[in-house]
Formats: sequence, C-alpha cells, structure tokens
Amino acid sequence: MGTLWTEVQLLKPDRSLAPDAHAARSVIARMIADGGLVSRREIVRATGLARSTIDGHLAVLLENGLIEVGGLGGGNLRGRPAQVFNISAAKGVVLVADVSIEVTRLALTTLDKVVVERRDIGVHVEVGPSVLLDTICDAFVEMLHANSLVADDALAISVGLPGPVDSRRGFAVRPPLMPGWDGFSVCKYMAERFVCDVIVDNDVNLMALGEARADGGAHLPLLMINISTGVGAGFVSESGLLLHGADGAAADIGHIQMRDMSDVLCSCGNRGCLEAIASVGAMADRVSEALATPIVSKDLISRLVLGDATTVSVVRETAATLGRAIADLVNFCNPARIVIGGDVTECTEDVLSQIRSVVYQQAQPLATRDLSITHSSLGNEAGLIGGMISGIEQVLSPRGIQYLTRPADSTMLPLGLQIGA
Repeated sequence: MGTLWTEVQLLKPDRSLAPDAHAARSVIARMIADGGLVSRREIVRATGLARSTIDGHLAVLLENGLIEVGGLGGGNLRGRPAQVFNISAAKGVVLVADVSIEVTRLALTTLDKVVVERRDIGVHVEVGPSVLLDTICDAFVEMLHANSLVADDALAISVGLPGPVDSRRGFAVRPPLMPGWDGFSVCKYMAERFVCDVIVDNDVNLMALGEARADGGAHLPLLMINISTGVGAGFVSESGLLLHGADGAAADIGHIQMRDMSDVLCSCGNRGCLEAIASVGAMADRVSEALATPIVSKDLISRLVLGDATTVSVVRETAATLGRAIADLVNFCNPARIVIGGDVTECTEDVLSQIRSVVYQQAQPLATRDLSITHSSLGNEAGLIGGMISGIEQVLSPRGIQYLTRPADSTMLPLGLQIGA
C-alpha cells in the first residue's frame, strides 16, 4: 500500500499569482510538492516572478521547514545543473479520518504523500459525534506516539463525513444517516484538541478528489458515484477543483426524486429519493420482500457473488434506475469520466454494464462520445487518499502558509477555532 500512496500525484496548481506573499509562497510550495525536485529557474519560468522575489519566498519556506534543498538537478534545462528543492517530509504530518457509517479509516501521512501509518476503528456513527471524535482523536494520538511524534507535529487534519457537509463551517447539515451530528462543529472540536487547521468535507467528495488525482488529472471533469449505505456523488472540475457549490450541497444526489418510484419512503421523510431506491440496504430490502426471507446488506453482497437469480435481477433493475439519474447528470455537467464505487459494484459487472447501457442510450451524444464509465481504481482507499490530498493542499494553501510562517507573537488561530470564535 505504501507504493499506492507515494504514487498519488498532486495536480499542478494555478500558476496565476495574486500580489500577496502568502499566495505566491503557496503556488511555489505546491509547485515543488507537485514536481518532486524543482529548480529556482523552473519556478521563475513557471511563475513569471523575478528571481530576487523568488529567492525571498524560497528563503521563508526554507526557514520554516516547509521545503528543503534537494541537491543539484532540474528537468529539461540547459547548462550546468541547478539547485533543486523538494517538499519537506520532516516538517510535520497530516492526519486523515475517512468516516463511514460503521468503520472509520485513519491515516498519518507526510507532506510528500507517504503514508506513515494506517488503521481502522469499528465504531458506528450512531454513537454520536463526541464519542466517535474522541475515539478518532485518541487513535491519532496513539499513531503519533507510535512514530515518535506529538500532537504539535500535526499540521492539519482532514475529515470526511458520510452526509451533507457545510465545509466552510466544518459540520454536517441534517445528515439522514448520522443522528446527533447535525450542526456539531467537527472542525472546532478537533482543532481544540490538536491546535491545528481542520477541514471537513463530504466523504464522496474526497473519494472523487482521490480518484481524480490518482491518474494525474488525465480525465477531467470527473464524476464519482458511490453506492453504499447511501448514494452519494462528488464532482471534480476540469481545473482539478472539487465542486462544493454555495453551501456545500453540490453533487448531493442521494435525495434526487425518481418520479416513477414515488411510493418509496426515504429516511429523510420524502418519497422516491434515489438513496431509498439504490442504496445497498434498499436493494437488500427488495430481495427480502421477493424471497420472504430477511436479507441484510452483507447477505446481498454474498448472494450477488454467488449469482443468485433474484438478487441479480434486483441489482440490475436498480442499476437501470441509477443509470437514468446519471444520464441527467451527464447532460448537465458533461464529465469526461464517471467512476462508480462501492462494494456492490466491485463484486459484479452487472451494475457497471447496466449503468453504461442506460447512460449511453439516454444522455446526449455530444456528452457521451468521449465519456468513460469505470470502476474505482482505488477502492476503499479513495476517501483516505482524497483526504490526504485535501489536507496537504490546506497546509500549502495561502492561509496554511500564513499560519505556519506566522511570527512567534501572532494571535492567529487555527482554522476551526476561528470559525468557533
């Protein structure tokens, strides 16, 4: 797994520079993080800034331990080898929590995209935010100590939640599968514990980010659809940025209403929601009804692997419904690639083939002529990888650079404590 994590590449940052020192240093740091070993000449060429200006920004980044001298090198440049820089793995770590309904996946990673430690904790989200977040924080502390690190070594924490998330304020908003989490400030809660920047996002958004960055941004825009306890989506634009919308609700497709199935009651209180039709639990309920035998989600997967005729029929019918919803999304946002994730898609080709058939039939030809619809390349690791990328980009953002290079007497607070102030 170490190879998988270290091969994930950051997309090239936007090279347009605002006349702000922190913005300029952010672009330079992200360029170095993206390129591995980058020379001063390459930075000057890419940014258009004067060499003296670049020297000043590099000096600040070096002084604060965000980058380090990597010897001599430089790509595709004539003349004698130039001094090159790389992102510092020793500056600190990024902590990642990918929360799902029953299991939370954790990772401790460095700024150069290497996983130091991975572990899972089997706590259900129904225990509530305080209990689960305390468990996550305790596990993070154990992981830090196991690697001779302390809480102060955490540069940022990235958390993915399985529900609608206001990413600006750092909390879930009326998540139907997470009782007790509505409005609870995950960002502030964890920032108080670790005194570092904390960012919170929807779990499928982070999966989409992970999938997009795993292939170096070669197929953008990218639409990620995850079929699990719920049905979620994430969209990465052609510029490589996650689409959040005004309030963080972009690509929240689970409660799109399917008019031809308006009799199905959803946990949100409405009828005909895609989540109430196409989630793994909803499919298991229909198999149970057809067989007059209790079937849970794990049973559905097992029966699907064995090729049970009733289960296969229900899954194919559900995939066709999903295909109709996805075809509308294709017409609207015209992705280059659609990635379908979730255990039910990994154990059979029926879901993917049925979705492909319906999408190619019902979406506009212009929107499908170069469209690819594929399985997840990262599987269950997609959310962790996306969370790692999100955390690193927060550390190297203008705001993150400003926080990490602040004067000793600065009163600047971590993200999360600012929100709660």
